[in-house]
Amino acid sequence: MKALAGLTVSGPVDLKTAPKVDLGSLPISTSSVQRKVLVPGSGPAATKEHTVRIKTQIYNGTSGRLLDDGYAKARPAEGYRLGRTDVIAGFTEGLVGAQKGGRVAFTIPPAKGFGDSGNAQLGVAPTDTIVVIADVADVHKGLTALEGEGKPSPAGFPTVEFPDGNAKAPKVTIPKGDAPTETKQATLIEGDGPVVKANQFIAAQYHGVLWKDGKVFDSSWQRGAAADFPIGAGAVIPGWDSTLVGKKVGSRVLLVIPPKDGYGEQGNPQGGISGTDTLVFVVDILDAY
Repeated sequence: MKALAGLTVSGPVDLKTAPKVDLGSLPISTSSVQRKVLVPGSGPAATKEHTVRIKTQIYNGTSGRLLDDGYAKARPAEGYRLGRTDVIAGFTEGLVGAQKGGRVAFTIPPAKGFGDSGNAQLGVAPTDTIVVIADVADVHKGLTALEGEGKPSPAGFPTVEFPDGNAKAPKVTIPKGDAPTETKQATLIEGDGPVVKANQFIAAQYHGVLWKDGKVFDSSWQRGAAADFPIGAGAVIPGWDSTLVGKKVGSRVLLVIPPKDGYGEQGNPQGGISGTDTLVFVVDILDAY
């Protein structure tokens, strides 16, 4: 705790009022993640299997400069599924153990932050330690897999089978006939979790095949890990944004998406998708944050 010995932070953990922070003696430099509980929380302590929602203030430990302020312009609390591989290692490590309603401070050394390249856009040199103050809005655990077989597909839809259980990729069989020209959806399992809202992230297992021949073009199940992505924010194909917002966590959704709501006339050559391909997805929604 020596690096954070001089740190003082005051103000309520109400997620509305920005804390007042004095980093103490500078520079702050650490070779490992050092963590300090400033205000104890309650409930489960976060592990790498949990999702947390937090508001942060992030500082450069060398200069003391405020790099990012989660309290600016009434920004909502941001969510992080700590098992994601694209979250900075030091950030995950610093948030393990956090509890809802608490406030923690932790350092992120270069080796567990941006490495030898630093982050010039953010204002972090390769040798800079980062200091994070995090107010915790929520700690919860998402699903690892859905339970139950689900309903059969409606008439005219592809059929979906999970011969090896819900933790493995499904078998999707395309019906005979032309693909629909409008996006179609069917809920095969109705979840009972929170409703997915626009501009949230969701964690999902998904399996995508082409209508024309049933060929798999993308599958998180086959990669062995759920995928995380923003929804309702224009970051994924329109057919996902228009169908997955409003669904509940724990739901399995079958989607048939024509080119206009998929990758358009340009297709996705890297994925083997032409501009005329209709896409079929099975999506299991495991978390929303």
